[in-house]
Amino acid sequence: MADTSVRYFDSTMSGAPALSGTVGALISVLDACLTNGFGTVTLNSLVVSSNVATGTVSAGHGFSMIGSAVGSVITIAGATPSSLNGTWRIASVADSTHFTFVTSGISDQTATGTITAVRAPLGFSKAYSGTNKAVYRANDVMSSRLYLRVADDGTGAATYARARGYESMSDVDTGTGPFPTDTQVSGGLYWGKSSAASSTARAWRLFGDSQGFYLSVNHDGSGTWIGVAWIDIQSERAGDAYRTLIIGGVNSTVANMENIHLINSATGHYCARKYDQTGTAIAVFKLSHLFAISGIGLYGIPYPAPMGNQFYCAPVDVWEGTGYSAATALRGPLPGIYSPLHPGSQLTDGSFQVDIIGLDGRTLIVQILKYNAVSYVAAIDLTGPWR
Repeated sequence: MADTSVRYFDSTMSGAPALSGTVGALISVLDACLTNGFGTVTLNSLVVSSNVATGTVSAGHGFSMIGSAVGSVITIAGATPSSLNGTWRIASVADSTHFTFVTSGISDQTATGTITAVRAPLGFSKAYSGTNKAVYRANDVMSSRLYLRVADDGTGAATYARARGYESMSDVDTGTGPFPTDTQVSGGLYWGKSSAASSTARAWRLFGDSQGFYLSVNHDGSGTWIGVAWIDIQSERAGDAYRTLIIGGVNSTVANMENIHLINSATGHYCARKYDQTGTAIAVFKLSHLFAISGIGLYGIPYPAPMGNQFYCAPVDVWEGTGYSAATALRGPLPGIYSPLHPGSQLTDGSFQVDIIGLDGRTLIVQILKYNAVSYVAAIDLTGPWR
């Protein structure tokens, strides 16, 4: 059956919360994508035939295919037989009232009960909360299970939130082992929401699995996409308990909040400790397998590639240090994100790439990361698994 570990959400989906330059708006998005899910519907029927389950929602299910090949991940609950309850990836959307997913070992039948379907969250818990503040922690026991604190209470401005990791926490405001420390970035990193302190909604996308996520926001509503991250690196060291990477801005200017694209720069990139598990928060940086330049997808060969009419991309690695001339250790690759070999100016934001050499069967979405009229670009795997 299809992998369900990688999940994609965006602001156009039915039931998605709005993101704006108002206090608490980012908490609503993170709650929906990380812990609660969204877009719950009640099914009129759920019928299994030849290992294909067909759900019918006469009022409209609101689910969709992402590109032509990747379906949303949903959670079914309330069904008898209970083997239908759980997480599935939608296989097809026939129309606004019917969708299917592939089962295994469930006999042909019509399910009974009050059956619901919801876009499945990544699988985090909200460990602590306060007014427009929250602490999130992955449930996956294979993850580092470090703590992400997000303060979206308008301290400083309503146009951004402050984000920081902790090794441990006892309440929403108290923790030990912060990354970054106040010496590195006082008050934590800046996660931009909107260029305007208003209720005007901004488009957003969130990509993730049970061990972290990437979030991109159309900051000004006209194509200035900025990206942040909270993600467990695929560490080269076995048992690396401090492999979580947080990426964000070092101040509230848009040029300094869009740091996910950076190559060979440690600006806004922190892990909790060194690979040898000692010390406190450290700066890290990324390198692409393709180029050591200022950002992913800034330069490259024309798209499509003239030699094979292809889309080319390569993994992105995380290193300890402040740049390749001062690198001290390879921490490991970033899961799910790739650096295109093509300039962002030649790629279309939100488009999909398939039939990629070395990534057979995968669908990648193009995410433009743009500010000051410069188009960087990442390609993010929607198919999974990332690890």
